[in-house]
Amino acid sequence: MSVHTKIDAGLAAPQERLLADRLTAGLAPKMRPVFEDVHAEILALADKQSEFADPRVHAELLAQYCAQQSDSIAALATAEREFQTRHANAIDQAEERAAILDFARALGADRKQLNSDRKAFDVYFDADAAVERFHKRVGERERALAHAVERLGLIAADAVAADPMMVHTAFFVDLFDDLLDAMRSWRGDARIRCAAHTCLATIAKQIDHWPFGAWLEAVLSATRRVCLDESEDVWVQCAAFDALLALSPKSIATAVNARLKQPLSAKPARAADNELFLRRHLVRLLSANFALDEAFARLLTKLGEDESGAVRQSLADTLHLLPKPAAAETFVALRDDSDHQVRAAIFADVPRMMRAMTPDDYAAHIGHVLAHDSDEFVLRITLDAASALATFCRQSGDLGSDRTITQIRQHIAAFQARRLSPKLLRWADEAAERAWLMSDLDALEIAEAIREVTRDQREADIRTVKALKPWLAQDSERVGRVMAVLAQNDFGLSLKTGRRPRIQRGEWIKRRLWRVLFEGRNSATDKRQAHIHTTGRHYFGTMLAPSARMAELAPTKVPGEPLFESSEGGWRNYLPLIDMVLAALDQGKPLEIFASAGITTLTPPAGLFSRARAFWRISREFAALANQRNREPAEFLEALRGFGIDTAFRGYDADSPANPEIAKFFGAEEPA
Repeated sequence: MSVHTKIDAGLAAPQERLLADRLTAGLAPKMRPVFEDVHAEILALADKQSEFADPRVHAELLAQYCAQQSDSIAALATAEREFQTRHANAIDQAEERAAILDFARALGADRKQLNSDRKAFDVYFDADAAVERFHKRVGERERALAHAVERLGLIAADAVAADPMMVHTAFFVDLFDDLLDAMRSWRGDARIRCAAHTCLATIAKQIDHWPFGAWLEAVLSATRRVCLDESEDVWVQCAAFDALLALSPKSIATAVNARLKQPLSAKPARAADNELFLRRHLVRLLSANFALDEAFARLLTKLGEDESGAVRQSLADTLHLLPKPAAAETFVALRDDSDHQVRAAIFADVPRMMRAMTPDDYAAHIGHVLAHDSDEFVLRITLDAASALATFCRQSGDLGSDRTITQIRQHIAAFQARRLSPKLLRWADEAAERAWLMSDLDALEIAEAIREVTRDQREADIRTVKALKPWLAQDSERVGRVMAVLAQNDFGLSLKTGRRPRIQRGEWIKRRLWRVLFEGRNSATDKRQAHIHTTGRHYFGTMLAPSARMAELAPTKVPGEPLFESSEGGWRNYLPLIDMVLAALDQGKPLEIFASAGITTLTPPAGLFSRARAFWRISREFAALANQRNREPAEFLEALRGFGIDTAFRGYDADSPANPEIAKFFGAEEPA
């Protein structure tokens, strides 16, 4: 920007902007460097016109640049044809090489490059290499042309918005009748045809009244042809439908009906894939413009009955764009769809769905699915949606939030009573606890106090959390319960109570007796080099909330690691690891393990000698006990009792009773 430009910037008309700003308008920050070279070429062509100017001036400049790129590509194609003819008729090697060098010169090679090419004849440079360079040069120009055409649409649209009478100018007619016509029928890179239709759609959206002219009918006819051409690139087809909607909304229904006549199963594989992509695009297009034409409702109904679940799933993704009555009707149909992925899609994004219906209505749908559906995937997504809806209600601060959250908790409790599988019960426990957290204002205050301390806390670091002291004195169980919710998708948390409560995120890794014994008995040549092999987990404090996610997917050579159990969808974080048992013996105090399912309490022997003996025996039998914990939980707990360690498991309260699938491991009787 020149000094004069800086001085005059404040005096520029509202529609006047720098060309550089127009070229980058709407581009994602990471995409701007990608097209920096193209923008530099355009600015070099513009020269003084790159300063503050009316959008029409910049639109005309972009049209000139596009014409230049088209001419350059045509010149390159002509040079390639002449080269192929000359090379085919060459009578000796010298003539062939002369033809190659002349072709390289036509492709833009300077004297230095030509000398390099001449020396490379005996190494790698030949006719094929020259043709490959030609394709590269054409690709570079086509890339620049496609981007310039797309930018031309935005700038020309600004020009039309600033001066609606521009549609009557010769420049506008030439733009539609000549330049864009040539770009829409481009035989090379499909990105240029796609950019031309995008440019057309962008400009058309700014025009309220089209001027009469044969060129407009020609544009409409050509656009309809592309919409119905299944052999065209699928991105071009999508852009053509966008352009047709902008040009003539009444015309799109006929084109869509024509595309929906033949089912996907009747098409060849590749054509079916493209058609699937196009139909998903049509769902988004019609949903976003639902009010433009009454026919769109019928078309969406037809697409909602498509044989492909992926098409119906896209309708679930765009429900928030529909008017609430239409969204409610469509939601019920999708909720009862035969495809489990379609049923799950309506619960995948709660905040977005709240634009289409009230929280109470959405909660009712969640309750219906939890009461009647049996698909594991659908139920898991629905449980996540239930807790997400509770979070949304609390954050929105609506007057009916407490009522909706109570309904959600009741729906989850009713689902837990179905007891479909241990895995679903675990997911329900986690969702129920997240919903509980949103229902308890005191718990939310505790959660915020913990988050404030642990937000940037490194693993195994310990910090003082003074804000928890009154809560621990009043209701320590509630603090542990909140910790369990926070640890569902993060590192575990450990809390040491006292005059100055301290919290640890993650665990210490320290030297442990059991590891020394284990490594001494199990020598191997494949152990990790330059690594300490005498360490294990060491837990801090007497209130633990293990992570619900951090687990090994397969058994490791070192015993005692949390192991994912597929039948439960987790590593049984309610069941103590052997390191946790040793931590209870270390401290000589009861250790409480807080999980979404409830509270597990480990009570070590009272006497010092008894604890020392148990510590030694468990350290010696660590590997066997760790394997028993993962495979036979009930026998593992019985073995702990043999060491004098009592274990107990309980739910949090009457509203959150103990999970019966877990309680049975601890010897508790199932409720009648």
